[in-house]
Order: sequence, then C-alpha cells, then structure tokens
Amino acid sequence: MTDGATPTIASLRPCAERHLAAYTDPAAGFAFGSYDRWYSTPDRLTPLDCLAANLLSLRLGHPQVLPLFHPGPSPATSLRDAMQLVLDRTVDGTGPRFLDLDSIDDEPFRMLRQANTLTKDVRGWTAVTVCKILHRLRPDFVPLYDSVLRGFYRTRGPAAFFTALLVDLSASQQWLTAISDGVRTLDDRPLSVLRAADIVIWHHCHVGCAEGPTA
Repeated sequence: MTDGATPTIASLRPCAERHLAAYTDPAAGFAFGSYDRWYSTPDRLTPLDCLAANLLSLRLGHPQVLPLFHPGPSPATSLRDAMQLVLDRTVDGTGPRFLDLDSIDDEPFRMLRQANTLTKDVRGWTAVTVCKILHRLRPDFVPLYDSVLRGFYRTRGPAAFFTALLVDLSASQQWLTAISDGVRTLDDRPLSVLRAADIVIWHHCHVGCAEGPTA
C-alpha cells in the first residue's frame, strides 16, 4: 500500500495467512487462547465478561466495572443496559452478521453505536472498551475497534471506522473466510471473519512480516 492509497486489508493478503497462523499458535503467547473463548453463556453480560476484555490490553478494574452492575439508575447502568440490548437483539452463530449489513445505520447495529455514545458519561469507558467486551460475545457482529485498527484505516472516530471496515471486509470476505477456514477457538467455535481481519491487521502492524511476537 503506497502513501495516499486507500488502506485495504487486501494489501496484506500476501502475508495474511502467516499472520493468522502466528497469532493463533497456542505456543505464541498471544491472547487467542484466553480472550477468544466463552467461559459461560455469551447471552448475559457479566462483570467477568468486562474484565476478560483486559486480555486485549484494556485496563478495566473494579472502579470501572462494578458501577455497571449496581442497582438503581445511573449512567453506568444505562450503559450496561445498552450493551445487554445488543446481546438481546443478536444471536451468535445465526445472525445478524456485521458483513450482512447494508450500512452502519442498519438495526441492530445502531444499538451498538448508541452504547458507544453512552460511554461519554461513564468514567473509564470508551467505544474501544465496549467493542472489545462485546466482540468476544458476538464475534460475527461486533467489530473490534482500537487505535491500531483506526490507524490502519486512517479514520477518526467509530462511525468512520465502522464504515471503512464494512466496505473493506465486504470486498475481501471470500479470501478472509478461506484463510480462516479450519481455525477454531479453544472452545471449538469457528474463527469469525471480523476476528481474522483484526488479527491480520494487528499482527502486521506490530510484527511486520516477521514471525512471532515482539513483546
């Protein structure tokens, strides 16, 4: 990809399978063996689900997590309810999928965007936090979102990123599905295209085309 060109994951296709294999290798020391699995039902948001997202370099502690699960109305419990609504309106494995959307304005994706907006009133929470928590529970529907991915697509803010990601992955869905075919989580679920794309981009940005972790 040259300077000024529109960033696409297709530019990483020559090394994508290598990045995916390196990250999902159980001996590599990445988060695949711990983050990419369910420890209980994926349908009910719990404090442990929030803390599990720390495996992807978040820094959530009890001051950030406990208020979401306190009784009574508050900005934190409103955020929790909005995140739970995303889970209630989606069913993992049967749809909807992110790549089935016509745009990020489609329902129920607007519910995820609404949850992201509620973070402004809850200390220690951002769209990054919400996406890293909910992606683990809905890996085909909620994209991962962080500074590495935002930088790759040269976008500012979640809406611009989600739009760029939807366009890009829709064009590359076929070959991403092919290279992730056969890769399964430790609890024996197929790796989603969203997670495969995240792994390829993240690993390429951190490691380049060298093999193995750098830290």
